[in-house]
Amino acid sequence: MLAIMYCVCSQPAYSHYESQAVAPPLSFSQFCLQYPEDCQRHDDRRIRDFRSSIQRWRELAQINSTVNFGIAPKDPPASRNDAEWQIFPYEGNCGDYAVTKRHLLLRSGWPSSALLLAEVMIRATGEHHLVLLVREGRAVLVLDNLSPVVTPLVDALDRYVIVRAESGDPQRWTRDVTAF
Repeated sequence: MLAIMYCVCSQPAYSHYESQAVAPPLSFSQFCLQYPEDCQRHDDRRIRDFRSSIQRWRELAQINSTVNFGIAPKDPPASRNDAEWQIFPYEGNCGDYAVTKRHLLLRSGWPSSALLLAEVMIRATGEHHLVLLVREGRAVLVLDNLSPVVTPLVDALDRYVIVRAESGDPQRWTRDVTAF
C-alpha cells in the first residue's frame, strides 16, 4: 500500500503540456468565426532562394509601419468591444493591428507557425495588450502598434509580460514562453 501511495503522490497531478496549455482569448475565437481562413494552418510559401533574411526583416518593418499608420488608433474606453478584432478597420485597437499584420504576412507566404498572436501585460500600466510575435530563424520579433520599429522579444520583455500566445498551431495557445 505504501508503494502505491508513493507512486501516486510522487507524480504531478498534470503533465507539463497540460500545465502550459491555455484557452485562447474569446476575442480570438470570435475572430476565427469571422475570418476562418486566418485561423487555419498555413505552410511556408516564401521563396527562400530569392529572399534573404535582410529582405524578410524589411518586409516585417514595412508591414509593421504600414499597419501602424494605416489604422487610426482608438482609446480602449472609446473603442468597440475588444471581441471584435477586424482586418484593416478604419480605426481600431491593438487586436485589430495585430491580426491585420498577421493577415498581410500570411498572404505574403509566411507560415502560420511563425506568426503568433500574443496577449501581453504592459509592465508600466498593467494593461493587457495584443502584439504579433514573428519567428524568424532563431529570433523572435515583436510587431506592436505602440512601437514604430520591429523589436526582438528579448528586448520587449523589459516592457511586457507574456500572458498567453499561440503555440505555432493557431488553435493552441500556451503560457510557455520557452516555446518561442
